[in-house]
Order: sequence, then C-alpha cells, then structure tokens
Amino acid sequence: MPGKKKLKKKKSSKSKSKEGHDPVAPEYLDAPVKPGQRLVELLTTHKVEEKELHGFKVTTKVLEQLTPQEIRDLKIVFDTFDGNSDGYLNVVEFRKAFKVLGFRINKKVAKQMVTDVDLRKKGAIEFNEFLEFVIERQMDSRDVKAEIMQGFDMFDYDKQSKISMDNLKQACRETGVKFSIQELEEMMEEADANGDSFIDPAEFERVMLQTNLFY
Repeated sequence: MPGKKKLKKKKSSKSKSKEGHDPVAPEYLDAPVKPGQRLVELLTTHKVEEKELHGFKVTTKVLEQLTPQEIRDLKIVFDTFDGNSDGYLNVVEFRKAFKVLGFRINKKVAKQMVTDVDLRKKGAIEFNEFLEFVIERQMDSRDVKAEIMQGFDMFDYDKQSKISMDNLKQACRETGVKFSIQELEEMMEEADANGDSFIDPAEFERVMLQTNLFY
C-alpha cells in the first residue's frame, strides 16, 4: 500500500508538470511577422523622436506616413532647391520645391506656412518640416522620378534613351509650341551637361527639377 501511494504522488507530480507552460505549444507561438515589420516597429515605437534614415534624421511621424523610398526622393527635391546647401529652404525655395511636387501655393500662403513653424526665426524650414508639409498636403505617393522619366519617354522618339535636337523639333511640331532654332539650341546647351549633343535621362531629370518645366 505505501508503494501505491508513492506511485500516485508521482503521477500527480507528472500531471502538474504537463499542466505547466510548454514553450513549444502552438498557442504560445508568435504570429508570422511581415517582412520589414520588426524594423518599422523599432523605428516607430522607440522613445527617441527622430531616427536616421539614408544618413539623415526623420521624425517618427514621418516614418508612419511615408515610405523610405518616398523620403529619399523628397530629400533629392529638398537638396535640389537648397541653394546654399545650409539644410534649410527659404520661402522662395520652399515654394519652388512644392511646385515641383504638384502643390500650387501663392507667395502669401508659402510665407505663412514657413512662419508658422519657424521657431528659430530663420525665415526658413528644415527637412522634417518640409516632409510634414508634404504629408499635410495629402501627397498622393507618386514617384516623382518615375513621372519625370515618363516625360523623358515622350521626347525620346527614337527610343535610344537620349533626346536629340531633331526630337525637340518634332515635339514642338506635334504640340504646336513655337520655338526658334536658337531657342532650342539654348535649351539643348543648358541641359547637355556632358557636351555630347544629346540629353540623357539624368540631364533631363536635373533640368526638370531645377526649372519646374515638368509640372
């Protein structure tokens, strides 16, 4: 009889062990994590307000609203109009940058927008403030570079990834836009940075961003 009691106690012990936490039980497994989800959670839930992305800092609010690709593209636009490379856009530069992105704002509105966030009294905005303005204007998530390249393709009649003088003339004929030969030559000279008498995709993108001709 004493032996049986001991056996019962051992059984009871095993039973309690089975009722305890099993680390491999299905109900304790984490749900599948989407690619990049851990990185996004790390960036957006950390106590620090700013995170470094592509070598520059952006706020967690921006990371929640824009993709890394969109932020990088907007940094290119920002830097293009940052004339003295001081990391700020004044009212004129800000307005030009917004125009490139398809946002039409007059001088008065642009000045007021800058004034509203200009705690440093510099009369200018930094990159994060620029991004937040973009978010507020309900950016439609379009890829600016891709759209500029669509414009390039419209001129590239020969499909050789370059625009010639003849291509410019043809575009003028088809659209009814009147430019003299001298004006077209000046356009070509301004855009043709490498001097090969053609406009390549990189040269076209640079001109579109700097002159607002694309929009």
